[in-house]
Amino acid sequence: MNRLLSIHSLLVFVLSVSSLSVSNSGAQSEADGHLNTETQRLAVAQLEALSDAFRAVHEIATPAVVLIQTSGDLEARMPPWHRRIQPPEDVPAPTGMGSGVIISSDGYIVSNYHVIRDADTIEVVFRDRRRLAAEVVGVDSLIDIALLKVDAENLPVARLGTSRQLRIGDWVVAIGYPLGMGTTLTHGIVSALGRQADVIGGSFGIESFIQTNAVINPGNSGGPLLDLQGRVIGINTAISTRTGYYIGYGLAVPIDLAREAVDDLLTHGRVIRGYLGIQMDAVDDAHVRELGLDLDPPRGVLITDVLEETAAQEAGVVQHDVLLSVDGEPVNVPNEVQTRIYGKDPGDVMDLELLREGNIRHLLVTLGERAEDQLLSRGERRLNVLGLTVATVGKRAADLGLSGDIAEQLGLDHESQAVVIVDVDPDGLAATKGMKIDDIITDIDQTTIASVDVLVRLVADLKRGESALFWLWHQERGIDVRAMRIGGRRE
Repeated sequence: MNRLLSIHSLLVFVLSVSSLSVSNSGAQSEADGHLNTETQRLAVAQLEALSDAFRAVHEIATPAVVLIQTSGDLEARMPPWHRRIQPPEDVPAPTGMGSGVIISSDGYIVSNYHVIRDADTIEVVFRDRRRLAAEVVGVDSLIDIALLKVDAENLPVARLGTSRQLRIGDWVVAIGYPLGMGTTLTHGIVSALGRQADVIGGSFGIESFIQTNAVINPGNSGGPLLDLQGRVIGINTAISTRTGYYIGYGLAVPIDLAREAVDDLLTHGRVIRGYLGIQMDAVDDAHVRELGLDLDPPRGVLITDVLEETAAQEAGVVQHDVLLSVDGEPVNVPNEVQTRIYGKDPGDVMDLELLREGNIRHLLVTLGERAEDQLLSRGERRLNVLGLTVATVGKRAADLGLSGDIAEQLGLDHESQAVVIVDVDPDGLAATKGMKIDDIITDIDQTTIASVDVLVRLVADLKRGESALFWLWHQERGIDVRAMRIGGRRE
């Protein structure tokens, strides 16, 4: 049975409903009565087929949708569109909650960054009522995506689709745990694509949301938006609302963007993206008049500034160029440019079609890397040269003997965020200096190492060729210190 409601059957349904409202005064032929009955039966059959499609999506996808409960600073984790919300009095609300979708049988789960941001503990509740602690593999705050990991095997896995082929009007289904009340399915259509809603903070935030009228409420964040084949085509993220609750529109991160982030996090431990180095604005009538642009109607993206020592400047892009397309795909708003670049790595080449002084020209740009990303890359390279692989202590704190009291004595706010050495290259400097697996790095010089991110940034900032003191703690050896020379020929 065809599970999709075609335009033809929708029109038939409208006609059949209209026929019911017509006055039945006077005699009506038996043939007309038979026709109306058959039309109504056909319309009902088509609607039942659509219901079958929704039920099939629920059966396919729900086992891979999880509830995420967190503890910590709830106010700090909630995005602006949720902060006015008070859950109903009869619904017990955990400190923090959201949804997630299982993407691998060995326990990798995708959710939103804002669901787990600043969380002290993260617990995943499965459909079979199991509860497992989760660790954060990595995040990309610029698209509000987080990748979590639980210690489990043979988990049900969601099928990932593609958001590239979505069209306005496509049926979609949202599944999640609104208000933590249990798995809930809602349906609607794609009502807009590439939507910008100013909900992700920061000047580099990338918003190219799928907009849908499928009902999404607090707690749905991180859950899947699916097509009628049960494939994940987005990660539900935000509500367009003035009340904090659903009033018509939900927003989801396209799965193609989320997949790019997840692939990088699994491969590199962080998201690596190319960087162009421009500031932009959508071309409008005012720009056309003020700059004398030959664009009727207005289109493209106006480059308002080119940052120094960036890929754009090196390629010859100048202020007031109008960017018309990227790799042959038209662009009309800044987010479309950011989205095109998001899936590219530093060193990748892009073809920019520009309008300059009335002439069309093409520039090939070799993408660079943001200064922030360069810093992280340098820190990671230096740790590799030292022969150190590190990780967050997480749920190993008890096994490593790092109790809350000891963490406090070492100056650490949370024992779970402490940094532990998980591997030492036997040919590296760290091994030569006697650093060992399960040593916890508490400080470098006089700076407390409160997270892996802090460690990487600090190592990156150290002067090359100089020595730094690495302070260590181990439950059997206590406190120790090693002097490590930073940088060298292999860096």
